[in-house]
Amino acid sequence: MKPTPEDLSVRLRDAVDDTDDTPTFPDERGPSSGLMRQVRECSRQLSQEANVEEISMEWTDLTFTIGSHRILSNITGMIQPGKLTGVFGPSGSGKTTLLNILAGRQNTKAGGMSLSGQITTGGVPVDPVSFRSNIAYVMQDDSLLPFETPRECLYFSACLRLPRSVTEEQRHEFVQSLLNTLHLERCSSTIVGSALVKGISGGERKRTSVGIELITNPRMLFLDEPLSGLDSYAAYTLVVALKELAEANVPVLCTVHQPSSEIFAKFDDVIILHGGEVTYHGPAEHIATHFDVLGYPCPANFNPADHVMFLLQKEMPEKLQTIKTAWLDSGAFKKMYDQITNFRSQGNARPSSVLPEQTGAGFCQQLGMLLVRETRGTIRNKGVLFARLGMSLFLACMYGWLFSGSAAQGDNSHSTEKNCVSNNFSYAGCQSDFQAHFGTIVSLSIMAMMGAAQPVLLQFPQERPVFLREYAAHQYGVVPYFISKTIVEMPVVLLSQIVTFLVTYWWMGLHGSVLLLVLVSWGLGVASSSLALLVGCGVSTAQKAIQLAPLTLIPQMLFSGLFVPVAKIPLSLRWVRYLCPLKYAINLMTIVEFSYVKESIDNCEQEYSQAQCMTQQPGDYLRQQLVQTQSVEWDEWSFYLGALVGLYVLFRLIASILLWRDLLRHWLRDQSPFLGPKVSMYSI
Repeated sequence: MKPTPEDLSVRLRDAVDDTDDTPTFPDERGPSSGLMRQVRECSRQLSQEANVEEISMEWTDLTFTIGSHRILSNITGMIQPGKLTGVFGPSGSGKTTLLNILAGRQNTKAGGMSLSGQITTGGVPVDPVSFRSNIAYVMQDDSLLPFETPRECLYFSACLRLPRSVTEEQRHEFVQSLLNTLHLERCSSTIVGSALVKGISGGERKRTSVGIELITNPRMLFLDEPLSGLDSYAAYTLVVALKELAEANVPVLCTVHQPSSEIFAKFDDVIILHGGEVTYHGPAEHIATHFDVLGYPCPANFNPADHVMFLLQKEMPEKLQTIKTAWLDSGAFKKMYDQITNFRSQGNARPSSVLPEQTGAGFCQQLGMLLVRETRGTIRNKGVLFARLGMSLFLACMYGWLFSGSAAQGDNSHSTEKNCVSNNFSYAGCQSDFQAHFGTIVSLSIMAMMGAAQPVLLQFPQERPVFLREYAAHQYGVVPYFISKTIVEMPVVLLSQIVTFLVTYWWMGLHGSVLLLVLVSWGLGVASSSLALLVGCGVSTAQKAIQLAPLTLIPQMLFSGLFVPVAKIPLSLRWVRYLCPLKYAINLMTIVEFSYVKESIDNCEQEYSQAQCMTQQPGDYLRQQLVQTQSVEWDEWSFYLGALVGLYVLFRLIASILLWRDLLRHWLRDQSPFLGPKVSMYSI
C-alpha cells in the first residue's frame, strides 16, 4: 500500500536530516582539479579577469507558458560552483526550455508567451539575457565546419574572442593547454568531418565544441543534450571532462536524456523533470533513497536513472502528481529554498556579478581570420571543388560538340556577309545560322548562371548553425562574413569560366574577344551567386533552399527575352527584366561577339550609301536586325555592365541586411542571443 502524502512529507523530512548538502560560497570550497584549474587560471589571465569570483545561480517559481500550454510550472532550484548538475527527464519534460531560459536564450516575449519567477546569481537578481555573456552554451548539435581541425577551431575562437592585448604566442599556448585538458591532442590536426566526410569521432567533436566555449573563461557552462549520438565510452569520457571542469569551480549544467549508471554516478546533483515540474532536485547519490521513501524502491544493481525514468513513464497521472507534491512538501525542498533565500539576503549586499563585455577582434582581424578559414575550407573540400570544375569541363565539351562551328564565319554561303543574298531561301538560311550563333551565347550564359548559383544556394543553409553560434558569441559581424564569402567565391567562379571558354571558344568558332567573354560570364556568375546567397539567407535548411532553387533560374530565363520578346512581355511584368543578371550578360556577350557586324556596317557606310551597303552586305544588316529584336543596343554596353555590377552588389547587400535585420529583430523583441549587448559597426 502506497503511503499518503502526509506520511511521505514526514518521512522525507526525517530522511533529509541524515544528509548535509548545504551550498557554500566560493571561499568555502575544497580543492579543485589541478589541470583544469591551470587552464582556468591561464584563461583568466588572458581575459584580464583576475580575482573574478565564481558564483552560483538560483531560480524560484519559474513558470513559462505559451498560450494556454504551460511548459514549466513553479520550477525552483540552483546550481553551484564545483558541482556537475544534470537535468533528466522524459522527452517533452521541459529540460531544454529550462536550460535556455536560465542561459538567456529562450524567446519569452513573443505573442502568447509568458515567463514569471526570479533568477539570481550569487543571490543578486539578474536578467538572463544580460548575463548570458558570462555563460558558455554548447548546443545539442555540434556546429562545426567539417574541414577545420580541433586546433584550428579553438584558435579561430581565441583570435576573435580574447582581448587584443593577448599575443600570438599566448594564444597558441592556451589553445594547446585546452587540447591537452580535453584529451584532443591526438586528433588536433584531423579535420572535424561530417556525415559524408570522415573526421574525428562524435565524442571528440563534442569536446571540441566545449573547448571553443571555454576560450573566454566562462563563469558557467551549459550543455544541451551533450551525450546525444555518442557511444558509451565517448559519452563517459565527455562527462569525465565536464566533471574535471566542474571541480575547477565552474558550475556545469547539462540536460541528459538517458544516462548509463557509470555516467549517472559522475553527477553531483540531478534535477528530475516531468511535465514541466520538478520531481527531485538534489544529490545524485540520494535519489534512490528519495524514491524509496516514496514507496518506489530501486531494485538491487539497477541504474537509479533508469528506475526513475521507467517510473515517470509508466505511472498514472494521479500518482505522478503525488510524487511532485511530495517533493514540494519534503524537507530537502524546504532546506534548499531556505538556502536560496539566505543566498539572496547575503547577495543584496554584494555587487553585481555581471562581467563587462570583452573587447574582441576588430573589423580587419575578423575579415582576415574569416578569409583564412574560408580559403582553407575551399581548398580542403577537394570533392566539391573538383566537381564544380569537372562539371564545367563536361558541360563545355557537350556544348562545344553540340554547337561545333555554329559561330564560324564563311562556312557556307548563307553565313557570309557578302553571299547572303536577299531571296527567301538565303534569308531563311541566314536567320537559321544567326540563331545558332546566338544560341551559343545563350547556352554559355545559362551555363555560367547555373554553375555559379547552385553551389552557393546550399552553402549558407548548411553553414547557418555555425554562423548563428559564432555570431551569438560575438566573434564577428555580418559584413565581414559576407565580404569573406565574396572574396573567396570570386576566384572559383572565374576559374570555372576560364575552363569553359578554353574548351568552347575555338570549338564553337566564336569571334569576340575571349578575355571580354570570360569577364562578362564571370560577372554573370558572381551576380547569380549573389542572388542564390540572398535566397539561401532567407531559408533555414538546405532542403528548403533546393525547393526554392527555381526562383534563381527560371524568372531570369523567362524575362530575358529568350522565349517571349521583351516587347511582348506585359507592361505589368516588364520591370522584372531589370532584376535579371542573365539579360544584361547576354546583351554584353552579344555586343562582344557580334561587334564585327557593327564594325563592318560602319566601315561600309563611310564609303557608300546605306542602300548600297544593304545590297552588298545583306547578311550584316540581317544580323544587326536580329540583334535589335533581342532589345540589344550597341551603345548601351556601359549601362549593361553597370547594371550587372549593380545587381551583384544589390543582392549581396539585401542578403546581409535581411540577415542582420532578422537577428536584430529577434534581439529587440525576444532578446535572443543572436546579437550581443552592444551593437557596433562590426555587428552589422
